[in-house]
Amino acid sequence: MIDLSADLLAAAEADVIGLAVIAADRRMQRKIGRLVEWLPAIGVDCCECMLLVGMEAELAALAEGQRDMIALAGVRGASPDITQPITAVVRWNGAQSHYFVIAMPDFAGRQVETLLGSERRARRLMEQQLDAASAEVRFASLARTRLRLARDLHDTLVHSIVALLTQIRLIRHYLSADPARVADSLATAEDAAASGLSRAREAIDRLRTPDDLKLDPDVEGLLSDFAARSGVRVSIQIDEQARPGLRDCGLTVQRILSEALRNVQAHAKARRVSFHAFAEPAAVGRKLVVEIRDDGRGFDPAEPTPGHFGLIGMAEFAELVGGSCAVESARGQGTLVRISLPVAALPTASAGVLAD
Repeated sequence: MIDLSADLLAAAEADVIGLAVIAADRRMQRKIGRLVEWLPAIGVDCCECMLLVGMEAELAALAEGQRDMIALAGVRGASPDITQPITAVVRWNGAQSHYFVIAMPDFAGRQVETLLGSERRARRLMEQQLDAASAEVRFASLARTRLRLARDLHDTLVHSIVALLTQIRLIRHYLSADPARVADSLATAEDAAASGLSRAREAIDRLRTPDDLKLDPDVEGLLSDFAARSGVRVSIQIDEQARPGLRDCGLTVQRILSEALRNVQAHAKARRVSFHAFAEPAAVGRKLVVEIRDDGRGFDPAEPTPGHFGLIGMAEFAELVGGSCAVESARGQGTLVRISLPVAALPTASAGVLAD
């Protein structure tokens, strides 16, 4: 086994850090600490966990000395018990022919850099120098690219398959209970499949679009399309001071808004949705605040939802540009999604309102 110092072992046992050992054949050998609970069980291939799936080639390159480490930075949702972002690094121990993993909360990033070299330090310094007012940023690492792929799969294939499953169950029911309705249900299922295909193609187009390409997202058009498609009444209020920030941060707002509207249509059973964008003072410049509120049935945010990553993806989109996304809800009391994004100083002007 790996020769861990007493200090590192004590820190891992106290859940300050997490340590793990992976054999050369990628099977787990040892795990110490809660921060590596996201890795598979002992004896299982490490690439069966969400964060390392598909990384066989990267691990092989690490063992062959073609790279120094694999860094997974700012990871959320790695394990149900881990709510704060963590940084995990995989290194190769050539002397003993195995991999070792160290995981730490992001606030301990400097300690990670001291222990594991300059690559992580260079990445953190680069991210700190990104302009806080930038509307879109380039995904800086393989980990972020993988998370983006996961979000687009969730937004397209998962939603479409759920819709198809619902229709298939209805058709199965109608075959015995009401055969006359089978044809209509088949048509609805065909529409769901066509819609899913269209959204999948849009996701592929987004993946082919450079992240720093300036587009002009139509947030108001997105809301209008949702109202026409769902029958939910939508009100739109955009303060004049917020419009420059809404243009600069349009892609981020559109991505979060799209997920919020999908949740409204799929789960909330709401009759009304309101969209309000306004500007607030910040320590440096100003910030754009967007509030999306529905009057639906709400939910308990503390209740775990295994296999669902929509809320996590919304928070990650905001964090990529230095902002935040919070969700407030309670059963029977609707849901509020509040997005806060840093923007450059905005001109002062009287507020304007656009309502439905």
